[in-house]
Amino acid sequence: MDKLYVQMYSFDSFNPAENEKNFRSAAELGFDGVELFGPNLAMEPEKLADMLKETGLEAVSLHADADKIEGMIPYAETLGLKFMGIGMHYLPDEAAAIEFAVKLNSIGAECSRHGIMLTYHNHTQEFLDCGGKMILEILMEHTDPDKVGFELDAGWCAAAGVDPIAFINRHAGRIKLVHIKESGEVLGVQPPFNPADIRTGEDGKVQFSEEQKQAMERSKKINCPAGDGLVDWKKLKAAADAQGCAAYIVEREYTYEGTRYDCLKADIEYYR
Repeated sequence: MDKLYVQMYSFDSFNPAENEKNFRSAAELGFDGVELFGPNLAMEPEKLADMLKETGLEAVSLHADADKIEGMIPYAETLGLKFMGIGMHYLPDEAAAIEFAVKLNSIGAECSRHGIMLTYHNHTQEFLDCGGKMILEILMEHTDPDKVGFELDAGWCAAAGVDPIAFINRHAGRIKLVHIKESGEVLGVQPPFNPADIRTGEDGKVQFSEEQKQAMERSKKINCPAGDGLVDWKKLKAAADAQGCAAYIVEREYTYEGTRYDCLKADIEYYR
C-alpha cells in the first residue's frame, strides 16, 4: 500500500488532552495520516493543522454525527479534507434507510459545493436484509453517487457474513474509502444501535449501557491479528483499487493481546 491511515478512535482515548500524545503515536507507528473523530475535533482547526504538520501526518477524513457534520464543513476546509464521514446512524428498517438517504443527499450536496465528498461508514447493522436488499444497498440506491460515497468497513462487513470483496465488486464506484480491519469469524448482523445513546463521563471515557457492553463482548470474541481472519487482503485491495478507492484506513477497536498500540504496530507491519 502506498499510504496507510489510522482512525484515531483506535487509540481508545476520548480525552482531548491526549490528542497530541495520540498523534505522535500514530506518526511513531509509521502511519502516513489519520482519520479524525470526536475529541480530535475539540481542537481549534488551525492548531490541529499545525500539529499534523509537525508530526508529518495528513488528515484524510473526519467522522461526525449526522446532525453535526454539515456544521463541520468550515473545519474540514481549514484542514484541506477531501472527505467527511458519518460513522454510524440508527437504521432499523428500510423506511428509516430511505428517509436517511434524503438527508445524506442534502448534506452531500452542501459538502460537494465545498469540494468535499460525504461518506457513510458501516457496522454490521447495515447488512440487515430488507426483502432482498441490505440497508447499505438501500442507502446506495437512494443517494446521488456524485455527492454521497461510502466507507466500507471490511472487518464489520465480514463479521456480518458478507464477503467484502464481492460487495466492493458489486457496487463499483460507490466505495470511496476502506476501513481495513480483521474479523476472526462471522458474528452475524447485530441489532441496530443508536449512536445518540452514547454517553461520555467526566473522565472522558464512554459510559456504555449493559446492552452495549454485551454487544462489545460479542465483538471482542471475533478480534484477531491482521491476516488471521476471514478476509483476503490482497484481493480486497485489488478490488478496491480497481474501483477507485482513495484511501485505506486501519481501525483497531479491540485488542487480541497487549495494548491497542501493540496491535496497531502488528497491523501496520502486516499491511505494509
